[in-house]
Amino acid sequence: MASESASAPLDPATARAALDDVSAARTRVADRITSPWWYHPGIGLSLAFAFASPSIDWDLIPYGVILGVGLIPMFLAFLLKRSTGVGVDHYMATGGTRRLSMRYSLLLAGLIVTGGVLQWAVGLRWAMAACGVAAFLLTAFTGHRIEQALHRDVRDSA
Repeated sequence: MASESASAPLDPATARAALDDVSAARTRVADRITSPWWYHPGIGLSLAFAFASPSIDWDLIPYGVILGVGLIPMFLAFLLKRSTGVGVDHYMATGGTRRLSMRYSLLLAGLIVTGGVLQWAVGLRWAMAACGVAAFLLTAFTGHRIEQALHRDVRDSA
């Protein structure tokens, strides 16, 4: 049995107007999810601190992890939501952002492994800090690319 809709079918003009309204709403949302200039560099700096903490002093490692990977990114995400009025996970919101985020995560993991091997196996004391600088640059650059993909995906979504 086919269920019957309580409403009458839309005429083409009404349907077109509804689709135009949806398109305009997507454009407005895409404009609102623009991150402030400080967001991606801030995330990068917090990761750089996490990376650099073992190079500075072994006792800073817990602080580097807790602050640099946990609390500071959460605080920046809170400030981002407050400044834009929209809460969206920039890194996982759409297919395009997830693909870029996966590549970014793999590169970040590579920096962690490289820094760890150079610092502890080879004995280069500031290797993790140098990889932290690379993580900052990677995060700032990739964050803007991810945001561009997010805007494109939100505007073009069906």
